[in-house]
Amino acid sequence: MFTRQQDSQNSVSNIHKRWSLTRINPSSYKASYGISIAAAAVTIIFSHFFYTSLGTGIYIYLPAGLAALTGAQFLDYIMLRGTPANKLAKVFHVSAFANMLWAVTVVLGVVADLLFARNSHDHPSPIVEGLMLAAGLRIGIFVSVFGAKMGRAVAISFVQPLVFFAAFVSVQYYIILTNTEGLVFGSSLVALGVAWTFIADRAGRPEVKSTFGLLQAFLAAWTENEASKMEEIAESRARTEQVSTYISRFSAMAGNKPESRGTGTDISVILPDIHPGPFNPIGGSNLPYALFAAYSRNAIIMHSVSDHSLNIPSKKELAKYVDGLTKASVVASSETCTLPVQVKIGKSTATGIAFGNSAIVMLSLAPFGMEDIPGDLRVDLERYSTELGFYHVLIVDCHNAMGSELGRQDASDLLLSARQCLEALKTAEQHKFGLGFATLDGIPVTNSSESASGRTALMPELGQAGLAVMVIDLEGKKYAIGWADSNNMENHTRDSIITEVNGRTAGQVQMLEVCTSDTHSTSGKRTKDGYYAFGTQTGIDRIAPLFVTICQAAAEKCRPSRFELLKSKSTIKVMGSKQFDDYSHALDRSMRITKIFLAATFAVYVAMLVI
Repeated sequence: MFTRQQDSQNSVSNIHKRWSLTRINPSSYKASYGISIAAAAVTIIFSHFFYTSLGTGIYIYLPAGLAALTGAQFLDYIMLRGTPANKLAKVFHVSAFANMLWAVTVVLGVVADLLFARNSHDHPSPIVEGLMLAAGLRIGIFVSVFGAKMGRAVAISFVQPLVFFAAFVSVQYYIILTNTEGLVFGSSLVALGVAWTFIADRAGRPEVKSTFGLLQAFLAAWTENEASKMEEIAESRARTEQVSTYISRFSAMAGNKPESRGTGTDISVILPDIHPGPFNPIGGSNLPYALFAAYSRNAIIMHSVSDHSLNIPSKKELAKYVDGLTKASVVASSETCTLPVQVKIGKSTATGIAFGNSAIVMLSLAPFGMEDIPGDLRVDLERYSTELGFYHVLIVDCHNAMGSELGRQDASDLLLSARQCLEALKTAEQHKFGLGFATLDGIPVTNSSESASGRTALMPELGQAGLAVMVIDLEGKKYAIGWADSNNMENHTRDSIITEVNGRTAGQVQMLEVCTSDTHSTSGKRTKDGYYAFGTQTGIDRIAPLFVTICQAAAEKCRPSRFELLKSKSTIKVMGSKQFDDYSHALDRSMRITKIFLAATFAVYVAMLVI
């Protein structure tokens, strides 16, 4: 059971495997400039001492070449003006790679001459071949990443190499550019670069018209925070779907009436059938905070059993979804609830509580972790809960440990623990309850060097909603549920928080679970995952005490409360699984094409060193 994964999950996983390719660039333009200058210096030194016999003029040609290269980089930026992704940092990155290839070609040319007992002065082709290889690489990048038209890319791509060459080589040696071997092999490398741009750009057709157009839109969003082009693509391919949202609303009671209705002080636990994503700043990536803010910052936004096919493609659709929640209607209510039930089987933990005939069950595999829970499991639990007599069941994916797709045994254990939890909840006695809520930004600041909002900013794993704790007061005992507006957790963070809170608040509050919102607003980091899981940047020695403080504050605010379950149905656009399938297919084909061209380039490269 549950061995079948949704197509969108497989496609998203496949796309994510390629994420490391976006981290090839140096970390900053300064690093790229340094690499470019160092590589250029190697090219100049080796060229003069082994090919032009002008070693004594190195003191003139070295600074001249480096100065010309620096100026040519800014010239690139000017000539590329108007292309979709033209940024000075990207220009420096391209220059670094191109000049490294040129330097390596010249150095390997010298090595080959020594191995084959050739006279370097009679064999200057590596200089020309390196120049042409650098130009070929620049053509490919200017077309694929910058979005330049082919003619323009070819013209611009030769400017920097030729300016650099003219500055570091004496006029009497310009004849090197007519070297037959260098021109033949160099032209072959340029031709391969040009051919690759034509074929790779069409790799995703007919579903994806331009692979490079998609790449440029992605890079604009990911690196420049410019969402319009990516959102336009995503929304144009999105499907319209009706999605549900459950809102558990808790209102403080004054006698037999809710005292806070309409004052913005109700506390809500929101479970949308929408997945936060796809990545910052696109669409619903900041969905948890959008809901947190819409509900007066008195809310916890849980991760439902949903996957990336349910991403909202644009901010326009996100606003439409959030506005539509105002029409949610009450489908159940209760002034009593059960004591919490927690069932552990294998690696799985199911934590539940029932309010009348409505149950909330939170599922976790921490500290072992998993990807998103498959929809099949929720369908099974919804059917089983109906058989038990529940009117509504809300299944929460705690999303509190990193892991791979849910395996057969873990899925079975998770299902069994959830079923047993529901069975226990159905027969459990219910009692009047109180509820308290507190957030990180609501805790008074004791350190004069930081502000309440600054504490969240100092934790790079957190989205704008920060941290929160909800405490349920039952029969003289208090039970806490912690929450972080983050994209998953480091695997041992959840257990460490629970241990610390329960140790520091022994006899006062028992923390049951710590969940995340799975916000994608924090994506865009140079890590293998593209984000910081909660606990990877901020130490548990800082995180745990914060949860202790928030938990104590929430416990002090506990007041007799009433539960209402609201349900909203929204008709909005979601990205759908086919969109991710098409992107994954285009990426796979582009990678296969790229490997073929790299193999051909390597063959030509080896041949030019040997011949």
